[in-house]
Amino acid sequence: MAAQFILAVLAAVFLLAALWRFSREGFKLGPASRTWFLVALIFGAVSAWLWWSGVRPALQ
Repeated sequence: MAAQFILAVLAAVFLLAALWRFSREGFKLGPASRTWFLVALIFGAVSAWLWWSGVRPALQ
């Protein structure tokens, strides 16, 4: 499986974890939820960069 697919899925998983933690903290942005959001942002940015850079996997 290509890296951009894996990173996109991981970004979604980390975003869901951030939203779950954010709701558990009473919808206040605490250190834990901020960290999850940051990790999701990093994974999403790298995945988007791989998509836009033209690196395309050979889907067979």
